[in-house]
Amino acid sequence: MFDGDRAVEDLWAHRLLVANPDLMPADPDPPADRFDGPADAVTSNIVCHERFEWVRRAAELHPDIDVFVWIDYSVFKQPGVTAEVIRDYLDAIERTPVDSVTAPGVWPKVAIDDSRPHWRFVASTWMCPRELVVPLSDLANLVLEVRATHTGKITWDANTLSYVELLDVLPFRWYPGDHNETQFRGFSELAN
Repeated sequence: MFDGDRAVEDLWAHRLLVANPDLMPADPDPPADRFDGPADAVTSNIVCHERFEWVRRAAELHPDIDVFVWIDYSVFKQPGVTAEVIRDYLDAIERTPVDSVTAPGVWPKVAIDDSRPHWRFVASTWMCPRELVVPLSDLANLVLEVRATHTGKITWDANTLSYVELLDVLPFRWYPGDHNETQFRGFSELAN
């Protein structure tokens, strides 16, 4: 159980596993330091994709908020990420107009290889203005469902975000940042 009284079976993407009990991770060799096997990677991908629904839920619960920010709790294990870095990032967001899905990433816009994480976006943090929350969630869910249904594999959430960007139907803003403090400091520098 997590997220209050909800279990993995309650998450949006779990229905993909129900529809295809043989669903595999897109990565044929999930990192052994994180997963005991492919089934754990599938469950992890189901949970990680729920971030889009959690942001949608936050928007429904908080109609007074204009910009929603996703930050993985796990960022605190990444090099250079401190509470001060996060505070500076949130302060920069407060003083900067956000009119697009905005996210840091390592790679330029290039072809996506689903057999590994696609680091166009690091995916551990991104922001979205209220008016794009529902379209982003809908598109991420649609992309995931279509790809899982037709490939029999569930991909990383970073890959799904990259596929949504490639649809070119939502405004995206990319800035350089890696799995360290640069994913936060990069936006602060962009905002100044």
